Amino acid sequence: MQKIRRPLSVAILYYAGTHKDDEDTISGVKGIEESLKRTGHTVRKIIVTKQNLQQALTTPGDIVFNFVEDDTWELYEKIAYGLERLHRAQIGHDITGLKYAVRKSPMKHIMKKMHISTPNYEIFTESSKRIHRDNLRFPIIIKPANQHAGIGISQHSVVTCEKEFLTQVQRMIRTYPGEVLAEEYVRGREIHVTILGNGKNLIILPYCEIEFRGMFASHWNVYTYDAKWAKKTWEYADARVEAPAKISSELQTKIETLTRKTYRVFRCRDIARIDVRLDENNVPFVVDINMNPSINYYDREDATLASVYALGWTYDEFIQRLLAITSERCPLRDLDPRPLACKANALPLS
Repeated sequence: MQKIRRPLSVAILYYAGTHKDDEDTISGVKGIEESLKRTGHTVRKIIVTKQNLQQALTTPGDIVFNFVEDDTWELYEKIAYGLERLHRAQIGHDITGLKYAVRKSPMKHIMKKMHISTPNYEIFTESSKRIHRDNLRFPIIIKPANQHAGIGISQHSVVTCEKEFLTQVQRMIRTYPGEVLAEEYVRGREIHVTILGNGKNLIILPYCEIEFRGMFASHWNVYTYDAKWAKKTWEYADARVEAPAKISSELQTKIETLTRKTYRVFRCRDIARIDVRLDENNVPFVVDINMNPSINYYDREDATLASVYALGWTYDEFIQRLLAITSERCPLRDLDPRPLACKANALPLS
């Protein structure tokens, strides 16, 4: 795998909202900037708004981080499409992957079509003629299909009867525009698998488990928004990351086979985190694909970084490896900040 042999110019584009997950983005950008400067690279960062889109798209940089995860995904999509049109070397998914990053329903449809193990599901919208579970077994977890970072997921998301099902679907439709995803709740362990690389050159990092401790014994073992971001809640205190996950070699092989296939089917690039739930028989199910996972140096409970550290890498080594992976896919010709020609990621759908 290619190594970075000279200083690079790196642009970091991000969104500075007011929610707890936005705070994670802001501190994550700080950590990346500090790491890049420690290792000799030039950094330019810009908070993206509707007013400075063009300026953001042309911010000089050999490589670009896109962390513009606004509430409606409007800015994120415009930045992602714009960077691709300009042939910028953008870390992570391309335009093809964008629709899976911002909408869970096409992601679930592709999983079903390509025989990727995932919980049974149904999709509802404001225009749905009726809200009724046809083929789903209780308990069922209900969440907004156009959100990320656990937004809209709480202890109330899991329902066990028809009345709760109807109430929660209607609540999600009223609160979050777009589609609502209802899927069968998988009761077992939650394993996060971070994968780096492209084509045949993939690195599967040590698995990270979300351990549900303490008060979760009398609640649903769900990685809710509060469990991820709300540091003053019992859910945050009792949901801890542990890497490497303690699993058998047989189960490890099952998970690796499933997540490698998922990474390739969805044409993931450079880095992605695939979230897996295990049922009572240790059968793995993919419940989400994060093509732009958090890599926040300042978050001690960052699942991807827990896997990085379990491998024995430092944060700086990880960021250097990520730059190398992207520059290998998009050869860097010089330090000129003009847009660079980038090879397409052509992976078979198998």
